[in-house]
Order: sequence, then structure tokens, then C-alpha cells
Amino acid sequence: MKRMAISAALAAAAILGIHAAGEAKTLEEILRDKGVITEADYKEALQKNDLAYYRPGRGITIESRDGNYTAHIGGRLQTRYTFIDREDPARENSSNFNIQRMRVFMRGNVFDKNLYYQWQHDFGGSGGATLKDAVLGYRFSPAFSLQVGQFKAPTSRQQLTSSGSLMLVDRSLADGFFNLGRDRGIMARGAFADNLLEYMAGVFNGNGENRNNQEDKHLYAVRVDVNPLGRFPMDEPSFNEKAPLLNIGASFSTQTMVAADQNNVNSSLLTNGVGLDDLDFGAIGPEVDIWTATANIHFKYVGFSAAAEYYVANIDPDAASDWDADGYYIQAGYMIVPETFDVALRYSAVDSTDAQALTRFDRNEFQIAAGYYFREHNAKIQADYTIHKDDLRPNRDDNILRLQAQVIF
Repeated sequence: MKRMAISAALAAAAILGIHAAGEAKTLEEILRDKGVITEADYKEALQKNDLAYYRPGRGITIESRDGNYTAHIGGRLQTRYTFIDREDPARENSSNFNIQRMRVFMRGNVFDKNLYYQWQHDFGGSGGATLKDAVLGYRFSPAFSLQVGQFKAPTSRQQLTSSGSLMLVDRSLADGFFNLGRDRGIMARGAFADNLLEYMAGVFNGNGENRNNQEDKHLYAVRVDVNPLGRFPMDEPSFNEKAPLLNIGASFSTQTMVAADQNNVNSSLLTNGVGLDDLDFGAIGPEVDIWTATANIHFKYVGFSAAAEYYVANIDPDAASDWDADGYYIQAGYMIVPETFDVALRYSAVDSTDAQALTRFDRNEFQIAAGYYFREHNAKIQADYTIHKDDLRPNRDDNILRLQAQVIF
């Protein structure tokens, strides 16, 4: 009877052209005011019709009433200014404005609440449009989801933390050397005991972002996180948590590279650290075995945030000496004005052993930063000053100033 009454009232409203005096009313408001439906019916009708809406930081959401189809469409823009005071008198100082990241994303579920997808494209930087994420997965239970496509391999926590959720302008020197970044593959993930224990484990091409595999070797990676005080959000600042939060995590990866992988890699470790494209496989052997590991501890409480992470890598060519490298960062920050203004410090270093035909490096950075948050990470301005030291190359002790504005929409 209720549905018949509502239908009849809607039809009457359409035929008679009912209009509210002054500001126009919705049909639901008209029916409520005329007593055709109750206040409870009015609120229920609003919920059922609220199928398209906007949430800051999550974008525009479109969903079906049964929840089996959802699409969150949004993006993130980072504009950055960088000034580099170079020590080398033969090199000019640098003053540069850049679109660091301009990313558009869509994520949600189709056919079923547990069949999820994610897509992200980057239109910033100097490389043109680049595919970042393309994920299709199914959530069987909170303890087990399986996904395929392109996404980040489960390595360091700082790499897995979005570049839009950092306490400084960008990630650390150590993460820049040792991270494996995005790759194409398949991964299982899940959590137990209300996120007390989280895991990720996957098999990937091993060549990095937007690269196909030219041989039959793969990257295997696994990560485990323990959150003894409750779920730890995947961001770095502390927005005035009322209770302390602690995360302890570790990761391990292993892969084998061959000559066919040269000029077909796109990860920081393989390009910047190992320098795989420049290796002479005829001299070092037909294969190079690589393993990496990380360990981290993160803490947050009432505006204070601290984190430390250690990275280690071993490169073992068939016919040459092993090459070992490690690095770390330690950082801390505090919200001087709760949820609005913070200051932070970070120290990071990377070092490697001498090895024939492999990259050698010994660098460190000290950084001081400040951030102003209008709507947490959704709208913020950050600045940091870096003192960069290079102990192996002359005239490379540079000072760097960065200013960055971000909006997530």
C-alpha cells in the first residue's frame, strides 16, 4: 500500500506540476510535507537515491543500490618547485617548477561487492602519460584476497605508502635506491585478528613498471606487518591519534636476471643501484641472483610520529664477486598545531661494497621539513631542505630546497 501511495503521489506531482513556494523542493520533501510519507520513509528514500556523491579525497562515487557496482573517480595533483645549490662550480644551480604528479584514478567493484578493480594513470613528470596501476582482484575473506595486474611489489613500507601521504615532500634517499616499485604479476594479501597481522605475497615479472618479461625468471616477494596496538594507517604524519599505534614490518624478495633483461628494467634498485643495463653479462656470467630485505618500525601518538626502516640487497653474479649494499632512514615529526601544522626531521644513508662491474655508492642526506594541512592530505603545502653528501664523487655535496602543493580530489 505504501508503494502505491507513493507512486500515486509522484504521478500527481508530475501531472499538476507541483512547485514549492520560494526555494524549490524535492519530490521527497513534498511528499513528506503533505503527509504522504513519514519522516522515516523520507530518510530511507534519500539513502536509496543517493547513488552519486562526492567525498573529498575519494572523488566522485557512483554506485548501484545493491552495492554490487561502485566506481570512485578522482585524482591527485602535486606541483613542486625545486632549487638546487650545486657544489660543483662547473655545474649551474637549478631552479625548476614541475608537475611532479598528476594522477587520475578509478576504483571500485563490479558484479559483486568482492570483485574489485583499480586503475591509475599519471600525466605529470617529463615522461608523458604513464600507466601506474591496473588491478583486478577478488576478496574471498578478510584473510585472503587475490589480485592480478600491475601494482607495487610488497617491499618497503615507505614505498607502499602513497607519495601523497608522506610527512616530507617525497620518499627517502634509501627508498629511492632500493625500492622495486610497481611490477606486473599476481599477489595474495589478507589480515588476521582485526589487522593484528597483515601479509602480502606475490610473483612478478621482475622487470618493473610497464615491462613485459623476456625470459622465464620471476620476482618473488613477501611482506608481513604486525600491528600490536590496532590497525596502523598507511600514512606517515600523526593527525592526533587518541591512542598509541605501532607497526613492525619486514619484507623479502628474490629474483634472477639474465642478459635478456638488459634495457628492459624499470625499478630503482636495478637501474640506479645495480645499473643492470650497463653490466657485461659475458664477463660476470649468464645469470645474476638478487635478493633484498627490509625491516621497519613506525609509531604514532597525539601528533607525534616516528619511523625507521632498514634496507639490504645482495647481488650474486655467476662469475664475479658478490655485491652488497644497505641503507636506512630514520625520521620523526610533530604536529605543533594539531591536524594543521607539523615539522619533521629525516636522516637517510646508502652504502655498497666494491665489486667488479657493479655500481658503487656512499651517500647520505639530512632533511628538515614543515607542512601545512588544510584538509589533511587532501589539501596541503609542504617544504623541505636537504643537505646531500656524496663521499665517492667530488663536488656533489649539494643543498636542495623543495616546495610542494598537493590536492586530492
